[in-house]
Amino acid sequence: MKTREILKELPYWNNLTQWEKELVAGNTVVRTYEKGEILHGRGESCMGMLHILSGSVRVHMISDEGREITLFHLNQGDSCILSASCSISQITFETHMVAMEDTEVMVVNSGIYSALMEQNLNVRCFTYELATRRFSTVVWVMQQILFKGLDCRLAGFLLESCAESGKDEVTMTQEEIAREINSAREAVARMMKIFSRDGLIEVKRGLIIIKDKRGLETIVNK
Repeated sequence: MKTREILKELPYWNNLTQWEKELVAGNTVVRTYEKGEILHGRGESCMGMLHILSGSVRVHMISDEGREITLFHLNQGDSCILSASCSISQITFETHMVAMEDTEVMVVNSGIYSALMEQNLNVRCFTYELATRRFSTVVWVMQQILFKGLDCRLAGFLLESCAESGKDEVTMTQEEIAREINSAREAVARMMKIFSRDGLIEVKRGLIIIKDKRGLETIVNK
C-alpha cells in the first residue's frame, strides 16, 4: 500500500490544510518490524510521531539495573507521542518499544510534526490529549505496582487476557506474563503454583488454562 494512500488514517489528517498535507506526505515513511524487533531504544534519536497500521507494540522503561516496566501497548489505529518526545519538551523520560508481533507503522518526521503543532491548533490539541491519556495510563500502572499485590495483578491480567481473546486460556510464558505485570519471573512462577494448587488455573508449557474465573475475580476485588 502506498504511503500517500494511507495518510488519511492519521487521526488529524482531515484537520490539515492542503499545504500541510503535502508537507506530511513528503516527510512520512512506512516501516515494518518483525516480532521481537526493537522500534526504539535508549539513547536513540527522536523517532518521530508513530501511528500503528497493523500489529502490536509494547512500550516500556528499563532501569539501570535492567528491570523492565511495561507502560502500555499500542495496537492498530493507535498513535504514540512518546516516540516523538522531542516535539514536547516536557517529556523527559526515555521509553523503549518492541514489536509484539509482525508490525507495520507510519512515522511522521519529528521536525515536521513539531511544525504542525506550532501552526495547527487541531494537531496541538490532539497531541496534548494523547499525551494526557498516555500519562493517565502510566499513572495507573504505577498505582498497580505500588498498591496492588502480585496475586491481584496476576489474576487481573489473566482475566483481561481471556476477555480479549474470548478463550479460557492464556498462551504466554511465565516470563512474558512477568514483563506484562511488572514482576520477576520467579515471583510469577510461585504465584502460579499457588493459583494452580487452589484450582484457579492449570499451568502447561507456554499455556495457562483458566479453571475458576469467579475465584480469580474474588482475588481482584478483595
